[in-house]
Amino acid sequence: MMVPMENLPNLDLLQSLLTNYMFDIDGAVAVAICDRDGFIIASNSKEKGGTDSDSIMGAISAFLDIYIDRIKSEFQTQSNFFNITSMQDKKFAYCSMGPRSILTTIADPATSEVELRIYSEYVAGKIELVLEGYDKVSTEIPEIIRVLSKRREGKLPKGRFTSKLILTGDFKVGKTSLIRRFIENLFSESYISTIGVEISKKTVVMDEDTEVNFVLWDIGGQISSMAPYRHRFYEGASAAFIVIDRTRPNNLESVKSWYKDIKESVTRNIPVVIVGNKSDLQEEVVISEEEIKVVAKELGFHYILTSALTGENVNEAFLYIAYRFIEKA
Repeated sequence: MMVPMENLPNLDLLQSLLTNYMFDIDGAVAVAICDRDGFIIASNSKEKGGTDSDSIMGAISAFLDIYIDRIKSEFQTQSNFFNITSMQDKKFAYCSMGPRSILTTIADPATSEVELRIYSEYVAGKIELVLEGYDKVSTEIPEIIRVLSKRREGKLPKGRFTSKLILTGDFKVGKTSLIRRFIENLFSESYISTIGVEISKKTVVMDEDTEVNFVLWDIGGQISSMAPYRHRFYEGASAAFIVIDRTRPNNLESVKSWYKDIKESVTRNIPVVIVGNKSDLQEEVVISEEEIKVVAKELGFHYILTSALTGENVNEAFLYIAYRFIEKA
């Protein structure tokens, strides 16, 4: 079941996503992207023949024929879902992170279900961006996703947990836009500088019995003028983002200043992530991923490249903090 040629999206981007996905998961045998009617848009496999290998396409098509009606009936009102079904000597995982597609993975039975879920949700989200028409989507797998995928198997701790996450960084790096994209899935072209601090909340459902209530502190970027008051905003933080604007020369140099500012008020060790924002502006980017990686490694942080405009990697950044927080709970 193949999509008509005239309706095909950017297949090069989709194939690159699938290739990187399969390269990172040893147990993945084959992957396919299909629409909500079960028509295959793109596929890849580790079998001889690779893309569109007849035997693996047959296996995927057979699985979709069996399960597409079930998927439609169980998840028809849901944009986001993930499920694993075992059949004979294989695991079949299907995942959607939007209304346009379902990512189907065939994997060896020993493949970690945590790994399958973390990667599937990440790649499925990127697929939705490509199908929406964005042609500057990064197909690389961030280190944060690899870290999340290696967390221990088993149920998450039950309960509702509250995490205070502070977002720091110079003015106009996009802290407020990241929060708005995360909470409302919206982006505004207008800019109003945050003076002092703005506080927002969002609940993330991690599992049927596990929720993380984020309290997000958007801290103004005026370092000198707000310095006497900022320590009160930092107190009690369980994690921090230091946001930089990748299109602004020398903005990476601010990371150490912001971290020093945080450590003066938060004495315990908390997860800190360098967030390289405005990554969609590829022609204007002057701070490379490699430069961010060097600073992150020096300070013992993780990093992620985001776009508040497209939503790329925004949810993943917050999800990483959610997992780190509840694993300590």
